[in-house]
Amino acid sequence: MAPCTREAVLRAPRSRRTQEQRSADTRTRLLDATVASLVEVGYAATTTTEVCARAGLSRGAQLHHFPTRADLVVHAVAHLAKRRADEVRRDLEPRDAAPDRLERALDALWASFSGPLFYASLELWVASRSDAQLRASLVRFERGVGREMAKLWRELAGSEATKAPHFEDLLELSFHIMRGMALQRILRDDDTERRRLFELWKRMVYACLESPVQKERRR
Repeated sequence: MAPCTREAVLRAPRSRRTQEQRSADTRTRLLDATVASLVEVGYAATTTTEVCARAGLSRGAQLHHFPTRADLVVHAVAHLAKRRADEVRRDLEPRDAAPDRLERALDALWASFSGPLFYASLELWVASRSDAQLRASLVRFERGVGREMAKLWRELAGSEATKAPHFEDLLELSFHIMRGMALQRILRDDDTERRRLFELWKRMVYACLESPVQKERRR
């Protein structure tokens, strides 16, 4: 058997990535660069030239994957939304049957309105008011994300909570409240009052979704 020397290792053929793997890597680099640009410098300054420079890729590579700027920015936010949803599922899954599941689910959703996902989305919402092409792409994206967020909410809340009469209404209200609080955070650094109100909202949601059996046990 030949000795395993450094020279032998260097001469050994390296496994080459497939075209599909290279393509996926290029897309990810473009999307990550777009998200970073949206968060750091805003939509107006997030040009395709800026994104390509951040990603270290050519304009041709960007055009191959995302023909328009609207395609690029909307896919970037969708990419970030999926990553965030996967993180939430992974973080909560080990304690699936924990009694504080619903509270942790609301905390996890609130975290999505306090980080890059919210700020990148906000840039697109504001810009879409005067950009018809962006608005058309964003409307389709928001519908898809809405369905995915509703699915995630059901998973996190648990099967008992989903049986409550006002479950879907509470989902919508929670999103509206979180979005409004996140907007307020842009102008106000002190989070004390928002935290207090959010804790109040969590108690209200819990009281509405608590099953009749749980309520009877507490008496």
